[in-house]
Amino acid sequence: MKATFQIPDELYREVKAQTARDGRTLRDVAIQLFEQWLRQKKQQAPTVIAVDWQNFQSPLAHLVPSSVKDHNTAAMRESVTNNWDEQS
Repeated sequence: MKATFQIPDELYREVKAQTARDGRTLRDVAIQLFEQWLRQKKQQAPTVIAVDWQNFQSPLAHLVPSSVKDHNTAAMRESVTNNWDEQS
């Protein structure tokens, strides 16, 4: 596939001169750099957002009254369901 892109004149001249000294084509160097860049991106660990679990608030926490002490799934579901229309 052909691609056209703009690069600064001085950078182009410097890269063109270096590729000539190395006996390579600008195309070969560009392909190598693109492949190297993609490999690095694939090897980087995904960024994990740190969460302060001690102070985490569920997006539905406002639907659970502070009087609720039982935090099992069934109790939470019932509390949210009961308060859904009142506070939304």
